[in-house]
Amino acid sequence: MSSVDKRRFKRFKKKKIWPSVFAFVVVGTVCVAVDVLFLHLCILSVLGTKVAGQYEDVAQYGGELRMLTEGGTPLQDAAEQLFAGEMAGQDIYVTGADGSVVYQTGDSQPNFDRRLDIPLLDEIAALEDSAEVFTGTDEIIDVYRLARRDIMGNALETKRKDETYMQFMKTPVFGQAYWLGTPVPESGAFLYVKCRMEVERQDVFFALAFGIAAQVFLLIPVILLFIHTIRSAVLQKGLTQLIYMDTVTGGRNWLYFKNYGERILTRLVNNKKAFALVNLHLERYQNYRACYGVQAGESLLESMDGFLSARVGRNEAFARYEGADFGLLLQCDGDSDEERVDRCRKRIRSLLAELTGLRPNQKIHFDAGINMIPLHVGPDVKWYSRRKDVDIDQLYTYANAARVETAGTEEQRISFFDEDMLGRQKWERWVEDTMETALRNEEFEVYLQPKYNPVTGKLVGAEALVRWISLSTGLITPSHFIPIFERTGFITQLDDYMISRVAKLQAEWMIQGRKAIPISVNVSRAHFAQEGLADNICRLVDAYGPSHDLIELEVTESAFFEEKEILVDTVKQLKAYGFRVSMDDFGAGYSSLNSLKDIPLDVLKLDGEFFRGSEDDGGRGEIVVREAIQLAKNLHMSIVAEGIEKKEQVDFLASQGCDMIQGFYFAKPMPVEEFMEKMEKDA
Repeated sequence: MSSVDKRRFKRFKKKKIWPSVFAFVVVGTVCVAVDVLFLHLCILSVLGTKVAGQYEDVAQYGGELRMLTEGGTPLQDAAEQLFAGEMAGQDIYVTGADGSVVYQTGDSQPNFDRRLDIPLLDEIAALEDSAEVFTGTDEIIDVYRLARRDIMGNALETKRKDETYMQFMKTPVFGQAYWLGTPVPESGAFLYVKCRMEVERQDVFFALAFGIAAQVFLLIPVILLFIHTIRSAVLQKGLTQLIYMDTVTGGRNWLYFKNYGERILTRLVNNKKAFALVNLHLERYQNYRACYGVQAGESLLESMDGFLSARVGRNEAFARYEGADFGLLLQCDGDSDEERVDRCRKRIRSLLAELTGLRPNQKIHFDAGINMIPLHVGPDVKWYSRRKDVDIDQLYTYANAARVETAGTEEQRISFFDEDMLGRQKWERWVEDTMETALRNEEFEVYLQPKYNPVTGKLVGAEALVRWISLSTGLITPSHFIPIFERTGFITQLDDYMISRVAKLQAEWMIQGRKAIPISVNVSRAHFAQEGLADNICRLVDAYGPSHDLIELEVTESAFFEEKEILVDTVKQLKAYGFRVSMDDFGAGYSSLNSLKDIPLDVLKLDGEFFRGSEDDGGRGEIVVREAIQLAKNLHMSIVAEGIEKKEQVDFLASQGCDMIQGFYFAKPMPVEEFMEKMEKDA
């Protein structure tokens, strides 16, 4: 998964759950606010109802007082007449038009400096009593709350129709004295009556009932949102598990490994811990599937996943990469780098040994490449500094490179990545990226190494060798690029290029009237085993027109063990076209005398290793060379000895009838211009 896909996945995770959580929190907060607001409204409604009812009575008294004054009765007499009987004992306070007290009963009087602010009843004149401070709305709410707990704890224990219950519900829980005033129409007078506001338990009960109903009504969407939030969380967890699941093993996949591995390596607590990223590879997995079936192969991978799950710790991770490759992030303890590497090697070796026992009746083999991740400490690293720019894919690539470099060796199943290996990898990458351009720019130069007659010492031939003169790096020797060309298949294009350059060189010498000597050109074994090679070489040479017998085609001894029938046909076709064919590096490997019998070769080149042996071998090396020369003579083949560096070797080969010698004793490979000077001098 790319970095863009990873970011999209993270955004998906956040978007999936957070809207539900946010909605749940908002609705829950709203419900609490509505509950509090509803309580206030209920209390204010009860208070307003009681005050409004009392005010109606006061206003009625004010109307009766007006009728008496309209009949000619003085205000004071009218007040005494009205309130002396029916309202005896009621505190009354009457003021005239000029504000003076006209009539008063009781010991208290209105406090004209403290007008009461009763919500929802702003038009009613309400005053505090001079002898009693009026309680605020918040205090009344607190009384309501206490009464609500009292009702819930006691009232529900009685029967509703029981008299005790009715008395209990009628019991006041709050009382407050205050004055209500109303104007006396037409007279300018004001009537004030002292009233008492009482809140009974049944008032609280009704407010409680309405509150519970409102809470139940609001609780329904809260419950639905809560269920939706839980379902969203479960769904997200399921989707995350699905995205992180490997479809073959049922375990974790590579996306999980990358995300969790990066979290492990970037944790602050892991700064002083070393880790190893391992490429664990099951060898010949495709062959296993072909033999035992696809299902058996996947079952084996599933068993590997289960085995690793039991062996990998909490601060570690593993997952299948692809095919039969697993990635492991393991913690490596130790007091030094050497100790950590040694413990890591032992642990991986133990894992490989146990893995081979997953199928006791089947031979399975594993190898591993390890990329060590050192401690994140040092003089320039702060204690709070974390590992940054952790790229699990790149770290795994290095581990894989270490494994591939030693793949196929029975002795070494475990290999560690190092900087030298990275340098080789970068070099191979550079060669692969630039070889096509280098060929188009003709950066590959022909160098010629002379071949001499050991008896006369005359120059009688040459071998064409390639040198890469890079425009950016200078001279590059064949050992640094030929193996890469052979692995990539580009070697066939280089073969064609060298044959064309040698053919062109021979044609130029012919036109210039120079001495004509045969030049041998190496043809890779992969190229030599291809059908149609003889016709292709003939076209390349004929494009310049030199004689075919001036060009000799060399193929290494190892090629004779692969596609032998095609190779024999190719040699016969080349000989039919007039080219000479030689076996290069004879004796370097396991020489096949049977190949000499079946393939009509012209030249046999003795490998230089024949002449680098110990001088105290009892003459065994000379016996082998002597017999090889005699064998070639009997087969009517010319003999070339390469790698000759001493005069004693030259004398021995001359005495045995060797036809040509090449080596540093006479000359190293040289540019064409220098070779032409030497050729003119020897001529």
